[in-house]
Amino acid sequence: MPDSLKNWCREHSRFLVIGGKDFVTNDIYYNTAFVVGTNGEIVFKQAKSVPIQFFHDGLPAPKQEVWNSPWGKIGLCICYDLSYTRVTDELVRQGAQLLIVPTMDVEEWGKHQHELHSRVAPVRAAEYGIPIFRVASSGISQAVNGGGNVVAQTSIGSYGEIFSAQLRLPRQGSIPIDRYLAPLCVGVSGIVTVLLLLLAWRDKRAKSNP
Repeated sequence: MPDSLKNWCREHSRFLVIGGKDFVTNDIYYNTAFVVGTNGEIVFKQAKSVPIQFFHDGLPAPKQEVWNSPWGKIGLCICYDLSYTRVTDELVRQGAQLLIVPTMDVEEWGKHQHELHSRVAPVRAAEYGIPIFRVASSGISQAVNGGGNVVAQTSIGSYGEIFSAQLRLPRQGSIPIDRYLAPLCVGVSGIVTVLLLLLAWRDKRAKSNP
């Protein structure tokens, strides 16, 4: 974390969320989102929960926590973490009222790839009923309200473009009911499959032994 950024936050009394590496050794690190407070010190940090497979993307986060910010509880998830319900569900269970998502969209991606990745945030916001502020290194940055509506965004391939939005934080989010129904449905499907196999086996035996 450069001292220049810490000093800027202190001088301007601003909070700043920034991505970086939290080193364990010279080559081993956590891909981390840091929160710099108005005092110029790091007041919170969250490592990436699910590093990209087969990439040198850091160690998986040992734990997940929410930041008790001056505005409410804020969850931080990094890049593709937003695509994993086991990551975002846990933040909502802990009371997250907003998700901030620093994201690296590869610059060489085509238009359709950028647009496809930008569809994740509105879906997640609508699922949980909480706003999401997603900032992409390239591609489409978005501010999404709790209804899943994009209220501000950047264009593809733009540099230095600024976007902002006022996002209302709900009292709490909620985990979609399908998270609880899915295991039940799998169990019922398994039981039905076993019953059908038993019936088929019984019919086969009955035909072979008239």
